[in-house]
Amino acid sequence: MSQIGILILHGFAGEVREVLPLARALQEEGYIIECPTLEGHGLGRQALGKSTRHDWLFSAEEGYKRLTMRAERIVVIGFSMGGLLALHLAAKYPVEYLFTLNTPYYYWDIRQAVRKLTTDFRTHFPRYISGATRIPMSSMLQFRRLLQETKQLMPQVTCPYAILQGEQDDTVQAISAEHLRQQVGSQHISVDYFPRSDHLLLLGPEAEEAIGLVIRKVKEVEQELES
Repeated sequence: MSQIGILILHGFAGEVREVLPLARALQEEGYIIECPTLEGHGLGRQALGKSTRHDWLFSAEEGYKRLTMRAERIVVIGFSMGGLLALHLAAKYPVEYLFTLNTPYYYWDIRQAVRKLTTDFRTHFPRYISGATRIPMSSMLQFRRLLQETKQLMPQVTCPYAILQGEQDDTVQAISAEHLRQQVGSQHISVDYFPRSDHLLLLGPEAEEAIGLVIRKVKEVEQELES
């Protein structure tokens, strides 16, 4: 059995594509990867609307359990809402290291959205309209409930924790990173900002830097376990 397995969780109304560059890079480093598609995701608006936050958590937990059958120590990485699910896992199960990438404490940065519409309306307006129409209201309510429930359990998260946040993010307010740092119970926390990155950090201009940061920290964990 390999020593380290890594669970990677994608975001709300998203798909594995959002985190695939990181998953591939970690796999190339020799780590065992579990990268599930959350229940109701990747199948369109109707399927998403039929799923609940409990289904999304179940998908994350099943991924964690599958990984424990192949690896001795587990690292959990969550992008956006996947970070909320990762925090739930870290509060409930043994996690060697936790990473969250552009994970909300507060969501929707209106100022960033207005700035982007002002500078490039033709690019960003269709994107905002598409997002508003493809996500059912019931799913948004489930997301909001998940966020509130996650905030309540954050003090129970005590494992080492790395927070990555894009400063141009219009989906998650960048101040979320500092609030996450303050609310969790972890004593070993790092916060890194990416000044040129928006929400899709792993597909953006600083993806290589973000992926490199994650790999370095995972290697540090590996070295500590071997020493």
